[in-house]
Formats: sequence, structure tokens, C-alpha cells
Amino acid sequence: MVLTGGPDLGAKDLVMRQVGTQDHHGERPWWFDAVCYQIDVGAFADADGDGVGDLDGIRGRLGYLELLGVDVIVLAGIAGSDPASPALARLLAEAHDNGLRVLMAMDVDPARADPGPVLRPWLDQGVDGFHLAPRNDPADAVASVVAEYPDRIVIGSGTGGWQLLFGLDLAVAGFSAEPVRKAITTVLDSPGPRPAWAMASRDSTRIRDHAALTPVRAMALVQLALPGAVCLRHGEELGLPGTERVRMPWEGLMRPFGFSAARADWSSIPHDWVHFTVEAQLEDEESTLSLYRHAMEMRATHPAFTGDEVEWFGAPEDCFAFRRVGSSLICALNTSAEPVPLPPGEVLLSSRPLVAGELPPGTAAWLV
Repeated sequence: MVLTGGPDLGAKDLVMRQVGTQDHHGERPWWFDAVCYQIDVGAFADADGDGVGDLDGIRGRLGYLELLGVDVIVLAGIAGSDPASPALARLLAEAHDNGLRVLMAMDVDPARADPGPVLRPWLDQGVDGFHLAPRNDPADAVASVVAEYPDRIVIGSGTGGWQLLFGLDLAVAGFSAEPVRKAITTVLDSPGPRPAWAMASRDSTRIRDHAALTPVRAMALVQLALPGAVCLRHGEELGLPGTERVRMPWEGLMRPFGFSAARADWSSIPHDWVHFTVEAQLEDEESTLSLYRHAMEMRATHPAFTGDEVEWFGAPEDCFAFRRVGSSLICALNTSAEPVPLPPGEVLLSSRPLVAGELPPGTAAWLV
């Protein structure tokens, strides 16, 4: 990918986040660039053997979440349970001891009812905040409740006083360089909360082969290169497709692949997922899980991942390259049908192996 004529610094291309009184070069809040990992509790890990995932199952897998490199766990599907449950207390205590924050996924409509009675019991138990279903909160009723508790946050959609604004703009853009570029520019050029980029969809039950995973892997690097937080759903890091409740495949050769010890009909879990288990992918340096692990570790530790602006470079058709302003990080994406030259620099990571030093079709790379 040849950079032509230096940075393309049109008014719509150089974009900046507005972060209020936060010092751009100062210490950032814990949520500022967090990797948030949403868990559908009933489908993640079953500790008591009843065939349904539970909070103790998550607690038993915290080591995996630390290995993966997530910062925040978002618990989905248990909003109707007891905030004072011992299982939640155990999970919160162990997660916090290991440096993980815990949010609750909730559907609260402040236009219909006072959100305080719904939210305060969870906050009183030590939950670090909420990921809300899409609702508008122009009066900031939710934010007012959460502000009563130090260092708690809200990930929201629509209008409201959220810390992070959840968006599926990258997913909606599809896998084409120009729409993806426009989606990024539109989000970063908009006033309001810091973005929380999401890609996961559960709209396909098709097994993902090598070709189908190629754009998934490329967009993961684009997502993780951008300024802001990131929202993943469990199983996304394995390249799993399909259905609302993906039962996490952990290990072994037989269904349900370590999800549960229950004797049950597990025929809804594709047998081909034996190749997608955590165990299988951890042993494969070329796997999608290994790519996510390396990318998330690099994002958390490499000094190039700074800056709240991006600048765009000239690039071949169906390709783009942007740099995080204030750092040396470049992210290049090739959605064309042909290999293209890379920008100058040292390659940190690529979503697929380079071919003769060029960026193959359907591939993204990070350079410094």
C-alpha cells in the first residue's frame, strides 16, 4: 500500500474526540480504552451441571478472560436475578481481585420509570456500571443515578450522559474500505461520548471456513486499532458465527465441548466446532483466538496505541491506511482482490500472513 503525498488532512479526515476537561496526555479513566467482553451468562460455562451457564461458571473461567486480555466483563441475561445473590458476590470479589471490572447489561427506559430503584441495588453490591439497551435519556436520569457512585460508568446507545457510546457502525459498513472509512470518520467526528466499537453479530449459523474468517480477522485489527473502547461478545474471539446464545466451546472432542457436564441433547452445537474450541485454538499460533490475544496484548502494552485523532493516507482503490496522531501506529486494510504494497514501517501484526512482503486481499496490518 503506497502512501501518496503524505497524510490526507482534509477537514473531514482529521478527526478528534472531545473528552471534556480530561487532559489528553494525562492519566486516563479505567474505561477510556477498555476491552469490554459481553457474556451471555446462560451460554458461557455451567458450573452446577444443570445444562445452563451460571455465574460460578464464569468465575471458574476468569483465568481465561485474563489470558485473553479483557478489562471489563459485561453480564447479559441475568437482569431479573437477585443483585444480592451470593454467586454474584463471589464473582465480583474474585473479578475485582484480578483487576477486572464487571458491568450489568440492562434494559432501562428512563422515559417510563425512575431508573434509580432498578440500578441502585446492583451498584450497592459493587457492580461497576451498566451496558444499556438502546434508549434515549435526554434528562440524564441514568447518569444522575450512576454519578452517586464513584468510578462507575454507563455504556449506552442513543442520547444520554454515557461515558461510552456503543456503536455497530463498523459492522453495518460491511467489508469494503470506503464505507468502513466513512463509518470511522463519522463516529470520530461526532460530538458526544467516547466510542465503544463493536463488530459482533449473531445473524448466521453458517460454519466459518478459512475464507469466511478472513474479513472477520481483518476487521478485528481495524476495530482494535481505533481510539476508544472495544466491545466483544463471548465467542467472537474464536471466530464463532451464529445464533443468539452461542454455548462457549472450551475443550475436548465431543459436544458440548466442556460447556457443561450435564447429560443432555447437545445436537444444536455444531460438531465442527471441535476446531473452534479454546483448547484447540490456544495450541495454534495461527488461530483467530491467537490473533485476538496478540492484538489485545499489543494494544494494552505497546506505546504506539495512543492519540485520539486519526489521519488518513492516500491508498489504492478498495484500501485505506490511517495513523493514530501523536503516535507511530498505522493500520492498513486491503479489501481489494489483489495484493498491495504496505506502507513504510515495521509490521507489528497482520490478520493473515503477508505474501512476498505485500498485504494480501482481505487482510489488515499494524505497522510502526
